[in-house]
Amino acid sequence: MTTRRQSLLTLSSALSSALLVACGGGGGGALAETVPPAPPPPVPPPAPPAGWTRLADLPAGRAKFGAGAIAGKVVAAGGYDTLRSVLVYDVASNAWSNGPSLISGTDNVAVLAVGGRVHAIGGEARTAHQVLDAALGAWASAPASPAIRFASAAAVLNGRLHLVGGWNYSNTASNSVDTHDVYDPATSTWSAAAPLATRRNAAAAAVVDGKLYVIGGRAPGIRASDQTSLASVEVYDPATNTWRAGPDLPQARSGAAAVALGGKVYVLGGESTPGGVRNAVSRLDPATDSWTELAGMPFSAHGLAAVVVDEAIVVMGGFTSASDAVGTESAQCWRFAPGAA
Repeated sequence: MTTRRQSLLTLSSALSSALLVACGGGGGGALAETVPPAPPPPVPPPAPPAGWTRLADLPAGRAKFGAGAIAGKVVAAGGYDTLRSVLVYDVASNAWSNGPSLISGTDNVAVLAVGGRVHAIGGEARTAHQVLDAALGAWASAPASPAIRFASAAAVLNGRLHLVGGWNYSNTASNSVDTHDVYDPATSTWSAAAPLATRRNAAAAAVVDGKLYVIGGRAPGIRASDQTSLASVEVYDPATNTWRAGPDLPQARSGAAAVALGGKVYVLGGESTPGGVRNAVSRLDPATDSWTELAGMPFSAHGLAAVVVDEAIVVMGGFTSASDAVGTESAQCWRFAPGAA
């Protein structure tokens, strides 16, 4: 019995020593390392507003470029700073690829699609007029614009390209312009039309019911130090070659994108003041000359682009911070179906 009792005492002592070592007790040993709790699961991003669907991102961020829709493709041309590169989005496959490079690199460019061709006019390329056909083979030169078209509002009206306002391209006497030039692809000629009432650059433009709407923009200059965003709207009637005042935007914005869809004008994003980047979506009903504020875009940007594809709006790119904030160019691309909102 004594031998058995001694064995039990020895075993108990060994177990106690092991527990002390494991717990850091005895001899002043360090406390045992505790296992940290598992991190909480990541918070999922908020669901986009109704009607918005995320598309494939652009291969790289891009701002102050132009875009046109042609033959099931979206052509995004140019961009800050004087890019020659062109990106092509295939609607059917939801994929981007590289397109043929511009002849002259440019930003703040007017890009319009009409008659199976995409036109890129002006910007840093000054009076250059570059044209790409639906085969997306290569850009060709077309008749140059009568004046530099930098950050002009642009839209297609009755098959003609209207470029309105813009910046005078002068760093020493920076100012917006009120000029209005029209290109007729049928005759390959330029002509002048009635000027704006208010000089402006970086305005948005869209056509509804045979009228051209020029919306917002900035004046008198183009940089943060010499410009103020505008809320005013002007409406051009080609039948009388005259402008009238339209209803002001709910908030002054420049560098926004605008499209016409379903008889309404949609204005997306923009910069309300230098550095005040917006995700606003404003809808104008020409029948009542009134604006409605819709739920905002899933991202904020100015210098972005938008086109209509298959009864929806494709919105992409833009600066997400103040004017010309290099490094904040967005690569996001979204589809907005207003009817689902």
